[in-house]
Amino acid sequence: MAINLKKIGDIQTLSLGYTHEATVDASVFSASTGAQALAFNVGAGALAGTVGKCAIIVDQLVTAAVTDGGAAITDATLAIGDDGDANGMVVEVDVFSDSSSLGKIFANNGAITQAGNHLVTVLNVTSNGTGSGLGDAAKGKFRFLVEYYPTVGQGFSN
Repeated sequence: MAINLKKIGDIQTLSLGYTHEATVDASVFSASTGAQALAFNVGAGALAGTVGKCAIIVDQLVTAAVTDGGAAITDATLAIGDDGDANGMVVEVDVFSDSSSLGKIFANNGAITQAGNHLVTVLNVTSNGTGSGLGDAAKGKFRFLVEYYPTVGQGFSN
Protein backbone atom coordinates (compact mmCIF):
# COMPACT_ATOMS: atom_id res chain seq x y z
CA MET A 1 0.00 0.00 0.00
CA ALA A 2 1.13 3.56 -0.61
CA ILE A 3 -0.06 7.13 -0.17
CA ASN A 4 -0.92 8.60 -3.57
CA LEU A 5 0.11 12.21 -4.04
CA LYS A 6 -1.95 14.35 -6.40
CA LYS A 7 -1.14 17.65 -8.06
CA ILE A 8 -2.23 20.63 -6.00
CA GLY A 9 -4.99 22.76 -7.48
CA ASP A 10 -5.47 25.17 -4.58
CA ILE A 11 -3.72 28.48 -5.24
CA GLN A 12 -3.06 29.14 -1.53
CA THR A 13 -1.16 25.85 -1.14
CA LEU A 14 0.63 26.34 -4.47
CA SER A 15 1.78 29.75 -3.28
CA LEU A 16 3.65 28.02 -0.45
CA GLY A 17 5.78 26.31 -3.11
CA TYR A 18 4.36 22.78 -2.92
CA THR A 19 3.27 20.87 -6.05
CA HIS A 20 1.68 17.67 -4.68
CA GLU A 21 -0.48 16.74 -1.69
CA ALA A 22 -2.32 13.92 0.03
CA THR A 23 -4.85 13.90 2.86
CA VAL A 24 -5.09 10.68 4.84
CA ASP A 25 -6.68 9.21 7.92
CA ALA A 26 -4.55 7.37 10.47
CA SER A 27 -6.14 4.11 9.30
CA VAL A 28 -3.90 4.04 6.16
CA PHE A 29 -0.86 3.33 8.31
CA SER A 30 0.31 -0.01 9.68
CA ALA A 31 -1.47 -1.43 12.72
CA SER A 32 1.92 -2.67 13.97
CA THR A 33 3.75 -0.81 16.72
CA GLY A 34 7.18 0.70 16.22
CA ALA A 35 8.51 2.51 13.16
CA GLN A 36 6.55 1.53 10.02
CA ALA A 37 7.37 3.08 6.62
CA LEU A 38 4.71 3.77 3.99
CA ALA A 39 5.78 5.01 0.54
CA PHE A 40 4.43 7.96 -1.38
CA ASN A 41 3.46 7.38 -5.02
CA VAL A 42 2.52 9.70 -7.86
CA GLY A 43 -0.04 8.17 -10.18
CA ALA A 44 0.50 4.43 -10.18
CA GLY A 45 4.23 4.46 -9.50
CA ALA A 46 7.00 5.33 -7.13
CA LEU A 47 8.61 8.74 -7.15
CA ALA A 48 11.65 9.31 -9.37
CA GLY A 49 12.73 12.90 -9.35
CA THR A 50 13.63 15.90 -7.24
CA VAL A 51 12.02 16.77 -3.92
CA GLY A 52 12.57 20.34 -2.79
CA LYS A 53 10.54 20.36 0.38
CA CYS A 54 7.98 18.42 2.42
CA ALA A 55 5.48 19.21 5.15
CA ILE A 56 3.06 17.53 7.54
CA ILE A 57 -0.13 19.31 8.63
CA VAL A 58 -2.00 17.85 11.60
CA ASP A 59 -5.75 18.20 11.00
CA GLN A 60 -6.87 15.77 13.74
CA LEU A 61 -4.82 14.27 16.56
CA VAL A 62 -4.61 10.54 17.26
CA THR A 63 -6.37 9.54 20.50
CA ALA A 64 -6.02 6.43 22.66
CA ALA A 65 -9.18 4.93 21.11
CA VAL A 66 -8.66 2.03 18.68
CA THR A 67 -10.99 0.38 16.17
CA ASP A 68 -9.95 -3.24 16.74
CA GLY A 69 -10.65 -3.58 20.47
CA GLY A 70 -6.92 -4.06 21.17
CA ALA A 71 -4.48 -2.10 23.29
CA ALA A 72 -4.95 1.65 23.52
CA ILE A 73 -2.56 3.93 21.68
CA THR A 74 -0.29 5.73 24.14
CA ASP A 75 1.87 7.76 21.73
CA ALA A 76 2.06 8.48 17.99
CA THR A 77 4.52 10.25 15.68
CA LEU A 78 4.97 10.83 11.94
CA ALA A 79 8.12 11.73 9.97
CA ILE A 80 8.99 12.06 6.27
CA GLY A 81 12.23 10.85 4.71
CA ASP A 82 13.77 8.56 2.13
CA ASP A 83 15.07 5.00 2.32
CA GLY A 84 18.38 6.20 3.76
CA ASP A 85 17.13 8.72 6.33
CA ALA A 86 13.63 8.07 7.70
CA ASN A 87 13.27 11.61 9.07
CA GLY A 88 15.50 13.45 6.62
CA MET A 89 12.72 15.67 5.27
CA VAL A 90 10.50 16.29 8.32
CA VAL A 91 11.61 15.05 11.74
CA GLU A 92 9.16 13.24 14.02
CA VAL A 93 5.98 15.17 14.70
CA ASP A 94 4.03 14.26 17.84
CA VAL A 95 0.48 13.62 16.59
CA PHE A 96 -0.94 12.17 19.84
CA SER A 97 -3.75 13.89 21.72
CA ASP A 98 -1.44 15.22 24.46
CA SER A 99 0.59 17.31 21.99
CA SER A 100 0.11 20.88 20.77
CA SER A 101 0.47 19.89 17.08
CA LEU A 102 -3.17 20.30 16.06
CA GLY A 103 -3.59 22.76 13.18
CA LYS A 104 0.15 23.27 12.73
CA ILE A 105 2.41 22.75 9.71
CA PHE A 106 5.81 21.10 10.19
CA ALA A 107 8.13 21.62 7.22
CA ASN A 108 11.70 21.11 6.05
CA ASN A 109 13.30 20.58 9.44
CA GLY A 110 15.13 17.35 8.47
CA ALA A 111 18.82 17.15 7.56
CA ILE A 112 18.20 16.33 3.87
CA THR A 113 16.00 19.34 3.16
CA GLN A 114 18.45 21.62 4.96
CA ALA A 115 20.95 20.71 2.23
CA GLY A 116 18.57 21.74 -0.61
CA ASN A 117 16.87 19.75 -3.36
CA HIS A 118 17.16 15.97 -3.09
CA LEU A 119 16.95 13.37 -5.87
CA VAL A 120 14.69 10.52 -4.71
CA THR A 121 13.43 7.17 -5.85
CA VAL A 122 11.76 6.51 -2.50
CA LEU A 123 9.91 8.97 -0.26
CA ASN A 124 8.29 7.55 2.87
CA VAL A 125 6.22 8.63 5.79
CA THR A 126 7.19 6.73 8.92
CA SER A 127 4.49 6.20 11.53
CA ASN A 128 5.39 5.14 15.03
CA GLY A 129 2.64 4.05 17.37
CA THR A 130 3.07 2.88 20.95
CA GLY A 131 0.48 0.55 22.48
CA SER A 132 -1.04 -0.02 19.03
CA GLY A 133 -0.07 1.15 15.56
CA LEU A 134 -1.65 4.18 13.91
CA GLY A 135 -3.60 1.88 11.58
CA ASP A 136 -5.78 0.91 14.54
CA ALA A 137 -6.48 4.52 15.55
CA ALA A 138 -10.11 5.63 15.72
CA LYS A 139 -9.03 9.25 15.06
CA GLY A 140 -6.26 11.06 13.27
CA LYS A 141 -6.10 13.00 10.00
CA PHE A 142 -3.06 14.46 8.27
CA ARG A 143 -2.08 16.36 5.13
CA PHE A 144 1.24 15.83 3.40
CA LEU A 145 2.64 18.49 1.08
CA VAL A 146 5.55 17.84 -1.28
CA GLU A 147 7.43 19.92 -3.82
CA TYR A 148 8.22 17.26 -6.44
CA TYR A 149 9.50 17.39 -10.01
CA PRO A 150 9.76 14.08 -11.88
CA THR A 151 13.00 13.29 -13.69
CA VAL A 152 11.05 12.54 -16.90
CA GLY A 153 9.47 15.99 -16.82
CA GLN A 154 5.82 16.92 -16.62
CA GLY A 155 3.28 18.86 -18.62
CA PHE A 156 3.52 22.64 -18.38
CA SER A 157 1.29 25.45 -19.54
CA ASN A 158 0.59 29.04 -18.53
